[in-house]
Amino acid sequence: MHPYIATGTVDPEGRQALTVGPSVYSRVMSPATARKINAMMQRVVDEGTGTAAALEGIQVAGKTGTAERNVKKNIAQPWFIAFAPANDPRVAVAVTLEEVVGGFGGVDAAPIARAVMESLLR
Repeated sequence: MHPYIATGTVDPEGRQALTVGPSVYSRVMSPATARKINAMMQRVVDEGTGTAAALEGIQVAGKTGTAERNVKKNIAQPWFIAFAPANDPRVAVAVTLEEVVGGFGGVDAAPIARAVMESLLR
């Protein structure tokens, strides 16, 4: 979607002069690039940092992340995004956690994403 702020304009008499609405990008990346990213995200869940999001019998694609919020206190903001089934998605999930001591996306956020996807897909 192209971002927009206003839904329209009015003329000096207060009549609607212009209506603005969402418009869809025709393509944000090539199909080949989308396939490569999908495959990489599947590997994250199959054998990488996102294995805690794996669902038996359903291929999940995901990405872990951890933002450092306070290095001295070891406080982080772990997150995980995923979609499933990976090759014909029916659900997409984003989990972010605030102020987690020693947190990591694959350890703290991925299991929550797995539980949400499992409840939606089973």
